[in-house]
Amino acid sequence: MLLLTSAGIVTILFLIWIVLIYMRKSLWDVVHRNLIDLEDHYKGKIIRNGFAARPVFHGKINEHDLTINFSTARSKEGRKTYIDFTLTISSPLSITIAERDWLKEQDSENPNMDSVLFINDDLAYVLLPANNRKVEKIIAKDEFRRVLKKFNNLAYFFVGRSGTICEFWTDKLDKDTEFKVMNERLNQIRMMLGVLE
Repeated sequence: MLLLTSAGIVTILFLIWIVLIYMRKSLWDVVHRNLIDLEDHYKGKIIRNGFAARPVFHGKINEHDLTINFSTARSKEGRKTYIDFTLTISSPLSITIAERDWLKEQDSENPNMDSVLFINDDLAYVLLPANNRKVEKIIAKDEFRRVLKKFNNLAYFFVGRSGTICEFWTDKLDKDTEFKVMNERLNQIRMMLGVLE
């Protein structure tokens, strides 16, 4: 009887595992299909290394390399999924624009909140390095605020000598990877890089 009960439990766990794998594969299949539209517009290629693996997009923007991939991290609300944009577009000025609540989650013991830019009551960004004259000049530009307000679900934006990295959090991965949304985000990244020059 004990052997039969154990076999039943193992079978149920195995079936749950199969369902979870199928759900994961289905989600990444949708994302993969969404990324196909980027291939033509950004001279790109989608790489997917396994059955239920996350797709990675490699392309070009004005002869600069573009990579789009996906990551997850723990947060107070559970696991969060991020869409990561990496570009080889560099800048002599290093600046990080981090959403305040996201930054607190990353460094809850010692968050640097010296240079906070409020967009509205619920949304504020921290600019690093703080107390930097070049950064303060950028913050003072109306165009900078206008472009920053266009971003939705921005976790952080970094540009420096090593290139550009930008992450957006998502709770609707299937919708947020559609071409219209992804192309809009890439345009916003380009606009921000233009303001930061």
